[in-house]
Formats: sequence, structure tokens, C-alpha cells
Amino acid sequence: MFDVALFLSNLKTKNIARKIKYIQSLSSTNTVIYEMLMNNEINIKDVLIAEQQTDGRGRRGDKWFSSKNKSLTFSFILSSEELSINKLSLLVGISIITGIQKVANIRFKLKWPNDIMYKNKKLGGVLIEKKRAHYIIGIGLNVNDFIFDPSIKSRACSIHSITKNKISRELIMAEIFNSYEEMANKDLSQVIKIWESFCNHMNTIVKFHHSNKIVSAEFSGLNKQGNAIMNINDNKKIFNSGIIEL
Repeated sequence: MFDVALFLSNLKTKNIARKIKYIQSLSSTNTVIYEMLMNNEINIKDVLIAEQQTDGRGRRGDKWFSSKNKSLTFSFILSSEELSINKLSLLVGISIITGIQKVANIRFKLKWPNDIMYKNKKLGGVLIEKKRAHYIIGIGLNVNDFIFDPSIKSRACSIHSITKNKISRELIMAEIFNSYEEMANKDLSQVIKIWESFCNHMNTIVKFHHSNKIVSAEFSGLNKQGNAIMNINDNKKIFNSGIIEL
């Protein structure tokens, strides 16, 4: 069971995640937190965490698998006026990498825009949805998981599967928010440099899924706006969405 008091005792933020709502089981933290916001049951910058999601979602509508009492599945809400979607997407990925490193002393990598990777296996992901004037940020991380669904077994990993040790989910989540608030005021140019230092496919050939097409492309980093630069048939093109396959 997630220890909310332990999480809050390790949280150093002034604004974000100061209030947390804990629910044993729900459909999707992204879905429920927005419903709670509309019903005045939760505020911007509060957090909703669930031990179990029955309908967790990933990008492209993929199902997100999680393990009760072992994974981290949580969401928070920000005003869309606070920052751009590009900066937010990069910041969240960086914060997760930095937060985990502080607790578990493992340096994970990022797959554009914010999949958390270790040796080309996925530890977690981020789903950001915009609704009205809000961003709903959902995060799913495999922390102490050791059994994976057969459909993702060959492509998934957890902190436990790497370290062979049980890691505190409360400390991981607290350090993610600590890292986020530390970096939130950085300029986009600084955020881009940090993100590129964590990227695991800089200047390499990848399969890129975009507009129902799959093409071979060289990932050349990010432009000044934080969009992906893809070299396709010796032509550099800019994308703000799409899926990279390594």
C-alpha cells in the first residue's frame, strides 16, 4: 500500500503535489482526476494516485499494464497557460529520469518525447492530454514489478528487474516532483539541452510512425521550439508528434 505520509515527508516542493488523493482502484487516473477537477474535488497541481488501474491508457490508445502495490500510476493537472506543451512534455521526462536516479542510482534514458528506457526496454511512459485550459499528465512506472503481461514481456523492465532490490515508490514519486519543480523555471533552451543529454537515439536511424506511415529516419535532436528533427531521405523535417521505434 502506498504510504502518503512517507511521500509527503520527502516532498520538498512549494507548490506542486502538496495535496494527494489516494484511491485503491479506478479506471484511469487521467480520466478520474479530470472528473474530480470538474466536481471541485481536486485542484490544479494536486495529485491522484491509484494502486490499481482497470483501464490504464498509453499513447495511441494502447493499454497500460501495471501491477497492484508494485507500479506507480498517478496523474496531476496543470494550467495550459503555465507553459507550452513542448516544454511540459520534455520536463516531465527529465524529471522522471532525475528523480529515479536520486533514489535508485540508475541513469535511465529517454525515447522521444518521454518514454523512460533502459537498454531499449521500457520502464514507463507519460500520457499528456489537453482538456479545455488544462493539461492532464498521467505517469506510469514499473518500480517493483517482476511479472509482466506476455504482450509486453520482451519489451518491458522495472527498477526491481534491474537492481534486484525493492525500491520505495514513495521516495521515487517525491523526487520526481522535487526535480520537476527545480527545473520548471528553466528556459526551454536549457530544457532541450538536458533532454538531449538523456536521449538514447540521438543521431541514429529509427523507425518513425507518423500519419499512419512508417519511415526510416535519422533522429537529429530537437529544434528551438522542442520539436523533433528527423532526417528523411536527406531532407530535414520537423515533427511535434509521432512514435519512435528503436
